Amino acid sequence: MQITVFGASGKVGRRVVKLALAQGYTVVAFVHRRSNLPEHPKLLYVQGDVRNPSDVEAALRGSKAVICCLGSWGKGPKDVLTAGMSVIIPEMKAMKVKRIISLTGADALLPDQTPTGVHAVMHALLQAFAGKILFDGERHLRMLVESGLDWTVLRSPVMNNFGAQKRRLTLYPLLPFATIRRQQVAESLVEQLKRTKTIGKAPYITRR
Repeated sequence: MQITVFGASGKVGRRVVKLALAQGYTVVAFVHRRSNLPEHPKLLYVQGDVRNPSDVEAALRGSKAVICCLGSWGKGPKDVLTAGMSVIIPEMKAMKVKRIISLTGADALLPDQTPTGVHAVMHALLQAFAGKILFDGERHLRMLVESGLDWTVLRSPVMNNFGAQKRRLTLYPLLPFATIRRQQVAESLVEQLKRTKTIGKAPYITRR
């Protein structure tokens, strides 16, 4: 099966690409500029801008599913997820690609979700210090909920490259200051390609 990975040159995206290739998928890696991903007979590159419908269409051609690893942290624009989904969703519909797995932060809320207790405090703090990034994650969640696609969004705490190897998905909000390995996040994203129980849900990923 062929899949398209948006944000394929990022810290999580690179891992997703390598894992998917190792599992036998053909991967279309969508990158803003040619990355340091290795050459592979089942790896195809599409270089472009996620805001450009023709670039996104080229990346989706022949694929059956999408994994989105776009993110707004860093020096770039703070609306990458929202801008990306505003193009990816309609292009997926036009090309009859139904399955999408996306990634956002653990503090991003679903449209019908209200934080309580310590989670309400943490959400307010993030609104104050990184409001644009939080809004981007939440807006992209709303867009997927309303899309009619077979969507899953993994909500991840702060990611690093060390710590516990085991992980699980939960529908319960995580404790503040939780962390997770990037490799575990990438593995879980790829796993969702074969899972149907998480369709229409936004589980949190956490250490076991």
